[in-house]
Amino acid sequence: MNAATFVRSWPSVSAWGAGLIVAALGAGAIVRSDSGAPATGLGIGMVVLGLASLAWGAAALSTGRLVVPRMTLAGALIALLATTALMFIAPAHTSIIAAAAASVLLVVVGATVAVHLRRRRSTSSPRTAQPMSVTGLLVAAAVIAVLVTPALGATQDAVLLRDDGTVPVVTHEGH
Repeated sequence: MNAATFVRSWPSVSAWGAGLIVAALGAGAIVRSDSGAPATGLGIGMVVLGLASLAWGAAALSTGRLVVPRMTLAGALIALLATTALMFIAPAHTSIIAAAAASVLLVVVGATVAVHLRRRRSTSSPRTAQPMSVTGLLVAAAVIAVLVTPALGATQDAVLLRDDGTVPVVTHEGH
């Protein structure tokens, strides 16, 4: 197993992580009772981008190649810009941790696709499926879990944040 085989699955797993976070940020912008039209509209777009990212990751992993690379590059850039815009539209209820994690994962996907497009332009060989490493996939999944899980928790906390700066706590005492 060489390094290329080891890391070949990472863009698709990164897309899953980014998709989960972007969709969560978008959903948070939609469900807040005090969300205005800009935040709601941006939230809907982010949920769609998040779901598209999840679908792209599955397609890339199942085919063994980077599918629709130009559209993927555009989608990663749009998701990155939408995440940044949400930070400006609803700063008190957007998690900086989630935005940073999504940004890192989107940059991984975008950079991988950009390098792929550049290499494909310089060679005329046909695109074929490439082997992937199960170990590489497991390592990628572990890294993504370490990034995504806290980001999703921080997203929930940011959405639930009250005006006094507290987050409601659910207790199960007495039951």
